[in-house]
This record gives sequence, structure tokens and C-alpha cells, in this order.
Amino acid sequence: MLQLSYDYAACVRSSEKANWKIDDVMPEGTRLDFGKPFLPERLAPTAGLAMLDAKEKLVLNHITGNSYLNLFGFVEEYILTMAVKHAQAELFGDHDAIRALTRFADEEVKHQALFKRYRAAFDRDFGHECAVLDNAADVAGVILSKSPLAVVTVTLHLELMTQDHYTDSVRDDSNLDPFFSKLLKHHWMEEAQHARIDALELDKMATASSPEVLAKGFEDYLAIGGAFDGLLKAQAEMDVGSLSRALGRTFDADQAAQITASQHKGYRYTFLVAGMRNKTFLAAVRTVFGEGSAAKVAETATALS
Repeated sequence: MLQLSYDYAACVRSSEKANWKIDDVMPEGTRLDFGKPFLPERLAPTAGLAMLDAKEKLVLNHITGNSYLNLFGFVEEYILTMAVKHAQAELFGDHDAIRALTRFADEEVKHQALFKRYRAAFDRDFGHECAVLDNAADVAGVILSKSPLAVVTVTLHLELMTQDHYTDSVRDDSNLDPFFSKLLKHHWMEEAQHARIDALELDKMATASSPEVLAKGFEDYLAIGGAFDGLLKAQAEMDVGSLSRALGRTFDADQAAQITASQHKGYRYTFLVAGMRNKTFLAAVRTVFGEGSAAKVAETATALS
């Protein structure tokens, strides 16, 4: 159904070329520098928060960067399981697909380990407790309980979204912390191949699906996005408490609500809207699920903006 210019063997070759080691990116004992923002304004908006001065906005940016990587840990928890399941389904079948999918799974574990090392360093060097969501396994179970077609569709959304974060917002921004940008660059290098594998898997599954299965897959895709939005709001609320502790000041109800709303909007754009507006993703939705579904995705992105 999808017109793809690559196959599983090409994904393996690209993966081998882009491969990196955790110790090369972040050696044990790396100390973090909090002198520059970790994320650009587009992904971590603070401009509208008049109750914060420039230094306080920088602290919030650091808190958001830490939460950002933790949220990716949530994402990669279920993607790992999905990749392993898909590799098992190919046993005694397409060996190139098996190699691509097992490398996919191995790289997701590596990303989790890298982000875990980073967050441990953040906890050590930031100097204040920052609350983050910690029920990744439960969330993975909820996502994986949905239609397999929906799970692959959500994964394609997330992998393409990750690429946009780096290429559109981080790569050419010299004001960001070089080390945090380096982390995102190496994440992007491998996620670019994962998105291709997602597209191959989506094409294979969609080709074999009935209209009823396709309809259910799209319905579940939207449901997963709605559930994830609830997690994003919960993280936004946690960020207010983390900021209060880091600054040693309290916020009144109106100020807390403004900060929560700003954080939630930022996370919504980062994890939901950016993926829904990705041209490659919309083209895939249009081809697999139909023009009406692509319009629904665009409508949902607008509603979340």
C-alpha cells in the first residue's frame, strides 16, 4: 500500500553505519552543565510565563528536558516489546526483517540505558528533587492491549516526531547545551532507521488487513493519543512542584495553573501535534486509512494546539 524506496536489508545497513556506544556519548561520571537551556522554546515554551524571570525560566527548561527524556523512556518501554514480538513473528521467514527488528529492539534498550544514565546524572547534579512519571510498564501494557495496527501506527508517529525535534528545533540552535544536543543527535541517528522499519511493518500489516481491522486500528490510534495526553498533563503538574522546590518559592493557584498549562501545551506539541503534522506520517495515514482519517488527524492536531 505504501510506496517505499527501501527494504529491511537497507535498514540493517543503515543501522550498522549509524551504530554508537553509550560510553562514547556519555561516559560514566559525566557532569552536567546547567548554564544553557536543554530544549528550544518551541519544545519547552516559557515566554508567556510573566511570573518567572530569565534565570527561573532556565531552571524550568532544565526540568522539562529531564521530563522529556523520561517520557521517551515510557515510549521506548512498549516499542521494545513490540519490536521483539514482530521479530518473533518473522522466525523461519524473512531473515532481513528479523535482523532489522532485533537491531531495532537492541537500539531501543540502548536508548533507555542512555536516558537512565542521564537522568541519574541530572538527579545528582541538579540539586533538587524532580518528580517524573514512573509507571512505564503499566503504560506499555495499556498501549500493547490495543490493535497491533494501532500500535505500529503510534510508533511511526513517535519515531517521525523524534526526527522533527532534532532536525527542525535542535540541530541548528547554537544556544542550547551542546551535550544535551549531542544526546538528541545520537537518538535521532537511530530513530531515523526505526521509522523506516515502522513503515515497512505498517505496510505489511495494512496490506493483510480487512476494512474492519483498518477502521479499528485507526480508532485505537486516536485512543492511545488521548490516553497519552493524560500522562502529559500529569507530568506538567509534577513540573510545577519540581520548579517550586528548585527555586525555593511557592506559586499561588493562578500562577501554578499558568505554568501547568504552558508545560502541558509544550508537551502536547512535542509528543502529539508534531507527529500528527509530520508530512510523512500524514501521507501514510492517508494511504493506509483513507483521506477522512488523515483529515481527522489534522483536526485533532489543531484541537490539541
